[in-house]
Amino acid sequence: MPETPVVSVCCLSYNHADFISQCLDGILMQETTFPIEILIHDDASTDGTEDIIKQYTALHPDIIFPLYETENRYSNGYKGKMDIVFNYPRARGKYIAYCECDDYWTDPHKLQKQVDFMESHPDYSVCFHRCQHLNSKTGRLSSDNCRGLFKEGQEGIDITMEMFFEKWITQPLTMLFRKEVFNYQWHDKYQYYRDMHEIFHLLKAGKGYLFSFIGGIYRYHSGGINSMISTADYCTTSLPIDKEFYHVNPSKLTKNNYLYTLQECINYYSKKDKWKAFKYLFTFFNLSFDFTATVKFLSQILSKKK
Repeated sequence: MPETPVVSVCCLSYNHADFISQCLDGILMQETTFPIEILIHDDASTDGTEDIIKQYTALHPDIIFPLYETENRYSNGYKGKMDIVFNYPRARGKYIAYCECDDYWTDPHKLQKQVDFMESHPDYSVCFHRCQHLNSKTGRLSSDNCRGLFKEGQEGIDITMEMFFEKWITQPLTMLFRKEVFNYQWHDKYQYYRDMHEIFHLLKAGKGYLFSFIGGIYRYHSGGINSMISTADYCTTSLPIDKEFYHVNPSKLTKNNYLYTLQECINYYSKKDKWKAFKYLFTFFNLSFDFTATVKFLSQILSKKK
């Protein structure tokens, strides 16, 4: 029986043949004083991803533990609950880390830094680090949303709820959290459970920390679930998520998060579909009672032509 791991790295793959080797190499290069395991759930890939996973598993049978599907589970309603259903129950580690198979880690000491911090700070439930964003079409690397948060030489900072909602500074590929803190009842509250729900509840369960080091690459590509989507798709997917999130967790922060998404969609549909724009504006006003913003959006809708 393999040695009990300290960290279980959860990986989701679907048609990631072009990327998965880089992902697995980034995990396997980790230099740690403790054992890890890699839990891969392949969601019925059709492009040879499964063959690549099998090659890596043959080389590292005591570290890599794959689970292969014969039919696509994501399209059958699991979506944001994939790891919770297929990887978390298999995890033996004290900590869980993420790396979806189109992303990859670049710092060989990433896990060691995070585990060392969590071991010496038991009041923290989750920690993150910085990453860069890679556009697969152009090859261009860009900075994350954490620029300006750190003073020179600062190792890291605590994450507040205000920071979490203000801008997306908590990319899942950078996350490591205590498995004992995770509660399976969290996702039962939602129809549209996503990464942000999990991070939100982890931050409520304990403190959160953001390291200043850059330890990975988040890849934008046309086949990604959340990357390179159109504004129309963004509105279709994000509005019900943020609406539900607010109603389950009513607060000023969750309301402002929902209002922001409504405003983005009003702006978009002002030119594309005026009836949708009016519908979203009605919701915006009923939620915000902001007369000034409502009049501004109304004028925008009426003035823009298709």
